[in-house]
Amino acid sequence: MADDGDAAPRRFAALLRERFGDGVAAVVLYGSYLRGKRDTVLDFYVLLDDYAALGSAPAALANRLLPPNVYHVRDAVPGGAGAAKYATVTLGQFERAVTHGFHPYFWARFAQPVVVLHARDDGVRARLDTATRQAARRMIAATAPLLDETFTTTDLWRRAFTLTYGCELRSEDPARGAELVTAYGAALAALTATVAADCGLVRDGDERWRRRAGGAARARGAWWLRRVLGKWLSVARLFKAAFTFNDPLDYILWKVERHSGVRVEASALQRRHPLLFAWPVLWRLYRRGGFR
Repeated sequence: MADDGDAAPRRFAALLRERFGDGVAAVVLYGSYLRGKRDTVLDFYVLLDDYAALGSAPAALANRLLPPNVYHVRDAVPGGAGAAKYATVTLGQFERAVTHGFHPYFWARFAQPVVVLHARDDGVRARLDTATRQAARRMIAATAPLLDETFTTTDLWRRAFTLTYGCELRSEDPARGAELVTAYGAALAALTATVAADCGLVRDGDERWRRRAGGAARARGAWWLRRVLGKWLSVARLFKAAFTFNDPLDYILWKVERHSGVRVEASALQRRHPLLFAWPVLWRLYRRGGFR
């Protein structure tokens, strides 16, 4: 993890720290903004000490049962910073999800480069650094058995991201994982070298790795279960977002069109009451290939 001098993310990070006060352990920037995209919503994780910082018992329960909660903030920061969405989870629950979680929702995101915009102290920063290395270990250990006996770092991460994209309802094509490897190639290569021995990988030349034999059948079965589980979790998170997002349907329609080119119009009634009336819109998006 590294620091970033960009003013817009820092203004949002300051807003989030103000919103949650002393309960914030860390604010982390991730996602497409770090890959140079500027026509996008900024993506943050706000890591909390406990869910009392949310100020709502139902929100705290939802966050505990199905982390993270995701919120939308728009036009709240001076200087044209635009809009952001932020996910809330306690630092402890985040660490458990990365280390022990079966579904890759957390470890797929934090195996990618992220930027720590705020960490309360060196101890929190060290825990985040450990978590990112653990996320990489999870990705490599789950993916390597499905590859040839020897493979490149690019082969490994392209397959890993393609697999994890397939475990969620995503508007992006799973092949977009290759774009992540192109954008983050040097960082992923360095991270792989750091954790390779822990994952049973050994060097097989300058650009290649050799894995342990076996394990392919078990890995295929695990990824099948993750895909099935992931679709249901994605629907549940969409349902939950109806309570936490400002204009959730407009955001979903914008994101789907941006990534897939599929455009669907919603009525005023569907926008006002997405939880009750937006399901036909989502079904049309799905049928037209807006998300998978």
